[in-house]
Amino acid sequence: MIRVKVFKNTTLVSFDNKARLDLNNSNSFRGEMMDILKKPFTNLFLDLDKVEEVDPEGLNALLAGQRLSEMNHSQLSLFNVKENVLNMMKKHNLDRIFFVCDRPKPFSEDLILV
Repeated sequence: MIRVKVFKNTTLVSFDNKARLDLNNSNSFRGEMMDILKKPFTNLFLDLDKVEEVDPEGLNALLAGQRLSEMNHSQLSLFNVKENVLNMMKKHNLDRIFFVCDRPKPFSEDLILV
């Protein structure tokens, strides 16, 4: 479901084609994200370019990651968030909780090469 690239304290997570964060896969995603964020001072970039839909369970997984990142003095950043995913965040008043970057896709692809 996800691809992970690591460079020192920076981790880039991207998703397979037409991914969904929903009841079926949010628990496994949450577990993988929590394993990454357990290390203090981690920068986790989630590239949501391929994420087509997020349901409340997927939002809960993202919210859990955000809370853990704050506790561990880490940073969780969302890139390439599609409008329907952002609208779902807004619907549940979560859009202000996350750090959403609007850089174009090439930035996230080349991030690990810096």
